[in-house]
Amino acid sequence: MNTTIVMTIFDVLIVSVLVYYFLILLKSTRALQLAIGLTLFILFLYVLSWFSKIVGFHTVNWLLDGVINILTFSLPILVVILFQPELRRLLGKLGTSESFFGRFTQFLDTNTITEKTVNIISEAAEILSKKKIGALMVIERESSLDSFEESGVIIDGVISKEILITLFTPPSLLHDGAIIVKKNTIQAARVILPLTDNLHITRNFGTRHRAGIGITEDTDAIGIILSEETGRISLSVSGRITSNLTPAELRGMLIVMLKVKKTS
Repeated sequence: MNTTIVMTIFDVLIVSVLVYYFLILLKSTRALQLAIGLTLFILFLYVLSWFSKIVGFHTVNWLLDGVINILTFSLPILVVILFQPELRRLLGKLGTSESFFGRFTQFLDTNTITEKTVNIISEAAEILSKKKIGALMVIERESSLDSFEESGVIIDGVISKEILITLFTPPSLLHDGAIIVKKNTIQAARVILPLTDNLHITRNFGTRHRAGIGITEDTDAIGIILSEETGRISLSVSGRITSNLTPAELRGMLIVMLKVKKTS
């Protein structure tokens, strides 16, 4: 009897974990729309098949039964194809400190950013904002950005306010694209990032902002975007963007998100 109870508890826990991660998957509006659309389409086929049986449309019913059988057998493949971006994002988050599994490996993480680095980024953002120089800085956290670095120019140099400003100031050859900050170094510049396909992002955002949001949809990185039209400072994380930040607000958000220990 005790064994049965234990197995039941484990059974419920497994289902709970699966439902939890499925809900995380559906947090994306696009994924939710696809799930609703697919569900309604399948229900529509079943209702139409039921109706054709009642009315006596034998040919239509035979055709619908064939479509439903094919759809039933191919549903797992169809789900993988439709939700490929969301599944990739979900799998990428499993190893981060935000996930259940990542909490067990967090103590092994050495990707720490110091308060000095946060200050450098905030000060550089303030100067770039005042000069209305467009910029996109991506800070790596748990998810590796090595695959994105390959699209740019590897620098692997110590970060400084002067270097950041120089990199983004035209006619610098590296001012286009993004820079990736890893630990306390500038890892790469002129990096090409994936653009968000979120239809709810305001049309006022250009390519730079869409790239800054896109990288945070696929990874747990933090994107810092500066508009060359308005000088506005924005921060994106987990596919969401916060705009019109002051340098002090940017610094405070980075300290919290990166879990920076303040030096006395």
